Amino acid sequence: MSVETSTSARRTVLKSLGVAAVVATGAAVTGATPASAAPALDDILLDSFTGTDDEKLTQALAVAKVSSPRRAIRLAGRAHTFTQTRTTFSGLRILGPNVGWQNPEIAGMGGCLPQCTVTLNCGNAGNSWLVGTSTTYNVMIAGITFKSSNAVTQFYHHPYSAGTCYAATFDTLSFYGFKHVLGTPADPFSMTLVTTKGSWTCVAVQDTQFSLRGSDNFLWVAGDMNYGWPGANGGKYLMRFSNLSKTSVRHLYLTARGGSRAILVEGPASQQGGLDFSDCVVEGQNANDPAMGALIVVKGGGVSFTNTKLNFGMARPSDFTDQTDTALIMVKAGTVLLTNTWTCRASATSESVPVVHVTGGAAYVSRLMGMGGTWAGKPKVVRSAGTLIADETATLA
Repeated sequence: MSVETSTSARRTVLKSLGVAAVVATGAAVTGATPASAAPALDDILLDSFTGTDDEKLTQALAVAKVSSPRRAIRLAGRAHTFTQTRTTFSGLRILGPNVGWQNPEIAGMGGCLPQCTVTLNCGNAGNSWLVGTSTTYNVMIAGITFKSSNAVTQFYHHPYSAGTCYAATFDTLSFYGFKHVLGTPADPFSMTLVTTKGSWTCVAVQDTQFSLRGSDNFLWVAGDMNYGWPGANGGKYLMRFSNLSKTSVRHLYLTARGGSRAILVEGPASQQGGLDFSDCVVEGQNANDPAMGALIVVKGGGVSFTNTKLNFGMARPSDFTDQTDTALIMVKAGTVLLTNTWTCRASATSESVPVVHVTGGAAYVSRLMGMGGTWAGKPKVVRSAGTLIADETATLA
């Protein structure tokens, strides 16, 4: 297992919270906890402290950091506001009162479960809300909708220069209005044996939400994420996977509308590969509101895409100036395995536009199916350099 870099069924049945005793620290404690957290009788209730939300969290973190075993900080079913950057530590757990799907864009959800929202108005990179300054173990954040209104906030930053975020769990989180969630394009989030699970939502985004590096992770294998980005974004990516290997990624629903691209994969030739995407939707909004350029770009590393719904891209690639987009999937270097792909064309995209274009590295394509009733022939795959091997379901040009 690389030094650089649990699953369970999602439960939405809420358990009632019972007040137990007050421990010697003076922090209130609760009884039964949601299924996503380890059962405990000594959760630290944020609202047992006095002051502003930042002042309460400072006190709660101090109690949690010296507790052994580590005690979780439990937020309330209300709106919170935090503005201070916090340094993570091993065993840090910040949990909502319950775990269940929440979408900050949909009104009238108050009856389905108590809403736990946190408005973060911080900075990014080293000024993010959570910052890792050394290797940490077993951090957990669960059951919270995060919002930001300053357009520069980042949720969590742990650069490779500070070791790795090891064996963390992020469960059922939503983000509204963030510049970044995990990592930045210039300094990706360093992660090892990290699990993301539950239903996630990312909306009103201001920049690339996920920039990741590391290995041995399980991302939305027991969950899903709905994440879209419209507008003239200059070809920025929804997600960047920079030297991320031996990692499973599943159940992404990525909508790259207009000037966005969906996925960038990059890594050195020495990488061990094994970045495996499965059962994902990667597309523009629809046939008449498409992505203007490529949806997936591979510049290195080893990656597979299986059971992919790849739709509505390459409508007007001339919009971009950073590179020349030539296909829905562009392979410039590295190794790509593409299997069981369903693809639909945008109204403005000719059938002559390739689904795959290889200009370096190697791509192996099998079972590529054109759908939507707009194909006169088979989807096209093209090689200018490198290696391209395709089966009989594609037209090789």
